[in-house]
Amino acid sequence: MKRFVLSVLFVLFSSSVFADSFPAYSNLSPAMRACISKKAGRDVLAKLESGLDPGDSSGAVKADKFYAHCLLKLNEKLPEEVGFYAGPYFDAMSQIDEKVRMGRAIERVREAGVDKLALFARSRKKLGQNERAVLRLAADNNDLIILGAPKYFRHKKDIGNSYSSAMLKGIEKHGYKFVGEILYTHGDKKSGASYASGERYTDPSLPGTDRFLSRLEEKNIPLMTHFEVYAPDRDFHRFHDLYERWPGQIFIIPHMAFGSPQQVDEFLSRHDNVYMTMSKKAVKMDNFRDSDKLAMTGSAMLVGLSLKPEWLEILIKHQDRILAATDAHMKKLWSEYPTHVFLSRVVLGQLPKEVAQKIAYKNAERVYGVKIQ
Repeated sequence: MKRFVLSVLFVLFSSSVFADSFPAYSNLSPAMRACISKKAGRDVLAKLESGLDPGDSSGAVKADKFYAHCLLKLNEKLPEEVGFYAGPYFDAMSQIDEKVRMGRAIERVREAGVDKLALFARSRKKLGQNERAVLRLAADNNDLIILGAPKYFRHKKDIGNSYSSAMLKGIEKHGYKFVGEILYTHGDKKSGASYASGERYTDPSLPGTDRFLSRLEEKNIPLMTHFEVYAPDRDFHRFHDLYERWPGQIFIIPHMAFGSPQQVDEFLSRHDNVYMTMSKKAVKMDNFRDSDKLAMTGSAMLVGLSLKPEWLEILIKHQDRILAATDAHMKKLWSEYPTHVFLSRVVLGQLPKEVAQKIAYKNAERVYGVKIQ
């Protein structure tokens, strides 16, 4: 019966997608056309205006991001035919360090109409780096910020005891609501550090993770486990095993691991204790240095600002365990913060109202134990 209901919803809410055109691009103002064309290219824009998928060129995969940027910059209105969710919004994942003007970043969050922000410090050089600054930021914005334990960049093959002890002490002292992401697998990005191996890699099957979880589980707060789908034969069984070994622990996978709808369905169907954020999935994340890794990642949710039917089905099926999020972290992404919230709201606006509300804020309220007032 449940599968039948999902199928009916899938038909009802996908009927307008990919009909003959992309409504967002069907009647652009001259200013919008000029702005998008400058960034995405005339050929890409011409295809979108004709209702055609522009493909995977550099401009094409970012065309919807450019659309959002131009719309906000020019203060134009989204066509009524394009769904848009304007309700409460809980950004379930963001991170910050000393390279970002923290006060200005929070101003952008408020300008974007975000009600709650799950935030953690980025400790790139040593344990505890930027932790005090983020604690002060949270104290100054206690109506907005929900704090997580800091993210540490210097894990080797395994999780060390010093990291585990620091996180557990921080949870006790500061009341962190979650543990910021552990970078288990992270392919080199054009905008970040590069390694001879082409990735950062920490093995979740080694003893350090289990030692940490044996002490974390009783805290009853989620752990963000960052991995990416580019090495499924090596990694998938290790993460399946991890989530099965700790059924009482809540795990959050950022960015849906950059996976396909089928891969997202595989993990969420198999593990009741796993949640995923939809950060960086509205448009294609094409920042991998290695083209082979990029080719292994899943599709974007949007094309022409229209939600793809295969993603619509996944969002409805797993509506209780998907979290809206931006994962703003570097200076550039914080400067683009309103654009990413806008795109997230476009995705949510093409879902049934009850589903959109769960993903936009209700699931995060439940996971973090914090209510939007």
